[in-house]
Amino acid sequence: MKNAVWTIVALVIGALFIWSGIAKLKDPISFADSVRNFRIVGDPVAPAVALFLPFVEIFAGVALMSIRFAKGGAFVITGLMVVFTLLIGISWFRGLDITCGCFGDNDIVNYPVKMTQNVFLLVVGFALWLKFEMKGERPISESDSAAA
Repeated sequence: MKNAVWTIVALVIGALFIWSGIAKLKDPISFADSVRNFRIVGDPVAPAVALFLPFVEIFAGVALMSIRFAKGGAFVITGLMVVFTLLIGISWFRGLDITCGCFGDNDIVNYPVKMTQNVFLLVVGFALWLKFEMKGERPISESDSAAA
């Protein structure tokens, strides 16, 4: 039962990152503008990030949902969430009105809500990675996938 909960968590977080990556790929120009809004990088780095980052999110989501690469997917997702949370925090501290482009949207960031979401995803990603790292477990065991 406990492993089933972790499996569901891994599948949901993996799907969330796949969805986020696909949403960004639908409008890379708008996402590049969102990257520029953070005022950390400009051209030509912002468009490069806008084209590269969605693929990282998609591959990390797929990896997290897989049997073989779940630990690596959790590691990448945790690293992404550290970076995303730091960037949101820096922007909040600097008083910037930004659109993060997190899920392909252009809404102004509500900083307390976005920080809460990011910290939650960071903790869940880290918990998944730690589970795989410390116990050598995978959320989806080969016996689970054979039964499906």
